[in-house]
Amino acid sequence: MSPMVGNPPWAPEEDERALSGASVAEMAKQMKRSAEAVRSRAYRLKIVVANSRNKRLRLKAKGK
Repeated sequence: MSPMVGNPPWAPEEDERALSGASVAEMAKQMKRSAEAVRSRAYRLKIVVANSRNKRLRLKAKGK
């Protein structure tokens, strides 16, 4: 069996945590994933997350 490339798959418990109402930064820290990964997963699950007030965690469009 070949080693896993990238991050481990999302567990159902992590998906449930996304519904808890915690901030993206808090969820990312608890799950040991990047804020971008949490936002991406929320998008796939059709969960609306609030914009981060911390500018470091905001996603920017290319060239801006």
